[in-house]
Amino acid sequence: MTVESILLAIQPVYIFVLAGFVGWERAYARRGRQPMVDLGLFARRSYALGTGLGLVYFAGFTAIFFILALFLQNGRGYSALQAGLAVTPFALASAVGSVLGGRTVTRYGRRLIATGLLAVVIGLVVTDLVIRHAEGDAIGVLIAPSLLLAGLGSGVVISPNITLTLSEVPVARAGSGGGVLQTAQRIGSAVGIAAVGSLLFSRLVATRGDWTTATSAALWLCAGLVSLALLLALADVRSSRSRTRREASADTVPAGPG
Repeated sequence: MTVESILLAIQPVYIFVLAGFVGWERAYARRGRQPMVDLGLFARRSYALGTGLGLVYFAGFTAIFFILALFLQNGRGYSALQAGLAVTPFALASAVGSVLGGRTVTRYGRRLIATGLLAVVIGLVVTDLVIRHAEGDAIGVLIAPSLLLAGLGSGVVISPNITLTLSEVPVARAGSGGGVLQTAQRIGSAVGIAAVGSLLFSRLVATRGDWTTATSAALWLCAGLVSLALLLALADVRSSRSRTRREASADTVPAGPG
């Protein structure tokens, strides 16, 4: 029996374990005790959507460095140091974006996050175009502008999303709320690297070592995951606008006689 068949066979077990954990936490809370995961937090739209957005975004975001490092070293002959320097623009721009996002998140809300996610998607698409058409050792310099854009967008996604996700969580539940959010991000990172890495190496096998084609496919999967996070952010923006209009309409209804 192969490892793959064993993993497929035990997949249903994960569902039962998760269902059992949820049932245990609900029963524990009904007895008046404090559960490890307060499932009631997911009744708050901002928290449920922000946690889901963080999970999906980290699935696409974390794998970017993984596949680019492999591509530059194995596909273009870069050293580990050169590959690290090539993706540094993403990290630097992300630091700048985090500062800007922290200062403007209360003003723009989810619109800021949606804008950042769109910048990440555009940056990844442009990076893919450069990788597929650029030749020579200058590839690390040529992808710098698109990585700067993607990094800037990422900076205005991660910290602002944490702020908005926890904004309506009661102080007494902040520990549970923050812990679940961080866990969701870590799960997203693990699943994303596994999925994107599997696609990368399967394409390498199919193309007999064509790193450009394999990396392009992996980058598009990253862009697709970030696009899914963008759809979640846009859904929240639309819902917030509808809620604001309803509240404004209720405020303008004339009072009845008496």
